[in-house]
Amino acid sequence: TVIKAAIMFAEAVFEEESRFIFFPSPTSTARVPIKPPRDVASDVMIKVLVSSRTSAVYHVFELDFKMPRFCMYIPVAENVPEPMSSVTFRIPERASRVAAWIDQAFMTNCSEGLSIHSDELVVSFVSLRDARPLLIKMTGDGSGTHSAGAGGRMTIRTENLEVAGDFVQELCTGLGITELESTADFPYDMETFRNVLVRVDEHNAVRLKLTADVADSSNAVKAFVIKAEDARILADMNLMRRMYGELFDLNRELIMEHTKRATNHSELLLALKEVNQMIQKAARLRMGGAKTRIIAACRKAIKQNNIQDLFKILNFGSST
Repeated sequence: TVIKAAIMFAEAVFEEESRFIFFPSPTSTARVPIKPPRDVASDVMIKVLVSSRTSAVYHVFELDFKMPRFCMYIPVAENVPEPMSSVTFRIPERASRVAAWIDQAFMTNCSEGLSIHSDELVVSFVSLRDARPLLIKMTGDGSGTHSAGAGGRMTIRTENLEVAGDFVQELCTGLGITELESTADFPYDMETFRNVLVRVDEHNAVRLKLTADVADSSNAVKAFVIKAEDARILADMNLMRRMYGELFDLNRELIMEHTKRATNHSELLLALKEVNQMIQKAARLRMGGAKTRIIAACRKAIKQNNIQDLFKILNFGSST
């Protein structure tokens, strides 16, 4: 009995939500690589076509497999370079329960050998997409108690701000945590965000300048039209032709200025979209009321053009 083909169905995993695999040299076992484009949990339905090597009749076996969200990360035992960026927060759970959740979310067995009363946990992963490390470290809060609400301090080290946000959201959902505040330290992302804000200021300055130029040109158009009509009434054909020629040139300039304004407006919208995405990523490092507050505080700081407070809010959750 050999496996001749397999069909897999899953949302957000395959391009067309399914994949068919035919094995030219069928054997009793088969391996199929899966590379989800992003970290998302999915239910995979598998249909396997099995028969003998010479038979034309197939038996179809169905299997449902729940693929965890962080299946594209593999645990590593050796030392990996420690990322500079991190997010730190206090979690009201024991390390053993956190380890059990990590086993479920990452398909690992890091909870084996961990004491139920242990308050320390260190796990290292490497992404199969870009080979970037992900370090998870939990230490006790120093209280010396092992009650259900004792908890400890957790630090997630990764250079990917989006991955850190996904981890925090999935952790809170899996452990039933409704309120969580954190301190973020992502220097590379903050520097990139600072450049985005500079681009927003530049596009706004260009927009104001182009608007003023268009207003001046509009007044000039009115003047040329009036002069051309006066010349027509006075039967001064030479002046009329010259005024309409000036008007034609000015109209061409206005069309070019409109193209510049449209291009600048599109680039401004893209930059503002990046600003909003950054705020959303920073908000995903928190949970509950803290998540809502940081969005409102960031928008208020942007409205007031207070860049210093904006970066404090993104990193620490508030400007104070």
